[in-house]
Amino acid sequence: MTDTSNSALILIEYVNDWLSPTGGIYPVFQDREQVDTAIANSKIILEEARRRGLHVIHAALKFEPTFKVLGEAKYGLRKITRDHGAFLGEQADFFPGFEPAEGEHVVRERAGGSSVFVGTTVDGYLRNNRIFDIYLAGFSLRQCVESSMRSAHDLGYNTNIIYDASAGYTRKQQDDFVAEIAPFYANAITTQDFMAWA
Repeated sequence: MTDTSNSALILIEYVNDWLSPTGGIYPVFQDREQVDTAIANSKIILEEARRRGLHVIHAALKFEPTFKVLGEAKYGLRKITRDHGAFLGEQADFFPGFEPAEGEHVVRERAGGSSVFVGTTVDGYLRNNRIFDIYLAGFSLRQCVESSMRSAHDLGYNTNIIYDASAGYTRKQQDDFVAEIAPFYANAITTQDFMAWA
């Protein structure tokens, strides 16, 4: 069993923009069943992490209306974020059921980077609290979750992706991630595995 005092659950982008039917990014998910399953499983792992005393980190973007931190944003996720007016106002609020509890670490701005480790306090928080085992879950699996997993691997963390508490745009994205990407950087585990191992 993992030492919970040296473990953290990192929840990535549990905000209205992704998860609410009124969210601007919500329509990009083509597999609604996968998303609904991910939300349900995420509630289970969050409750279990809190019950067992794991550190919980909430990493979610929230920008000011001019998106000044993104610069000119000519391509990629920074441009897409600006073009869609994403992560502004209520759309950047935490989705109901995933609001941070008192004492849980919250990271709100990443300068447009997809990894929760780049330009944030996440790495410092983990190292200062002697946390070595991390569990990642969130949205979207093939963008921010995957980027964070790669960063965590390169920084030396024992990294686990709870893939059925995360969602790609399609089932194929999730399947390809588990089969072809995750084995090089992390353990791909299920919610059931987390409940048994955490």
